[in-house]
Amino acid sequence: MTTISRRDWVKGVTLATLGTVAFYDLKAQNPSPPSAIKNIPWTNKQEKILNDWIGVIIPESSIPGALSLGVPVFVKTMLDDCYDAFSQETFRKVLDSFPNLFETATKKAWSQGSQSEKEQFLFSMAKGNFGADAQKAMATLKGLTIQGYTSSEEIMVKYYNYVMAPGFFNGCAPVKKS
Repeated sequence: MTTISRRDWVKGVTLATLGTVAFYDLKAQNPSPPSAIKNIPWTNKQEKILNDWIGVIIPESSIPGALSLGVPVFVKTMLDDCYDAFSQETFRKVLDSFPNLFETATKKAWSQGSQSEKEQFLFSMAKGNFGADAQKAMATLKGLTIQGYTSSEEIMVKYYNYVMAPGFFNGCAPVKKS
């Protein structure tokens, strides 16, 4: 068994520490680019179908609907920034085939369908009657629409009574004795 002097041990630990620090410092100076997801531009037709879809999920009523609160912008941003390329492509394929699916199911164009027909079609789509991809796309869209709607400022402040900076200070409030 060999012994090591304290001086050699300290020298080895110091070199290892400096090497580690230098390695991480050099790595921080040259960060590898993130594997950016290619954002595929949305066509006007896709945007219109997406807006119609979102408008059926949360329609306008006495309270503002999803379209009034800008939920389609939120949904597009989330799809572009948070989903991988394969999921984006699958979603867009379903979006592109959506008018044909509706016409074969109801024998009407999407623009001629009533609100209840559109709702029933989306319910059947969510149940998986038009395939697994359509079901997954509908679940994704429904989740993002609800998330965007419930986290909008107007809904949070007016209906959830959310206060941006809670903890009001009222220095003149009388103290109640117990």
